[in-house]
Amino acid sequence: MHNIKQRVGEVVAADTQASVAALDSAVLMQTRLCASTIEASSDSKMPIAATQDLLESLSAGLNGLVQSRAELVKAVRHINLIQAKSTLRTVGFGCPNGLQPIGYKDDVATVNA
Repeated sequence: MHNIKQRVGEVVAADTQASVAALDSAVLMQTRLCASTIEASSDSKMPIAATQDLLESLSAGLNGLVQSRAELVKAVRHINLIQAKSTLRTVGFGCPNGLQPIGYKDDVATVNA
């Protein structure tokens, strides 16, 4: 069993929650930028090809953010596993949106440990 101090667990939990919020905010902002770019080009009556490279770049950036978010989901599951095998197994730190541990039966995207 891992002997983890509660204060350490609180720090990791706060950093995890902040990371989730930051990634979600970045995804939202990138999506808004895509939308405002389309609105601006449409309002300016620009030809479709004028902003294609820009939209492809924004889309690639958005895809990268979504992939980073997926990796963070996996990391949070691993954190939960470590906590479950520690002295903090019964402590609730407010996991982002109730994420279940790796291998949870009803989880749609079960990660292999």
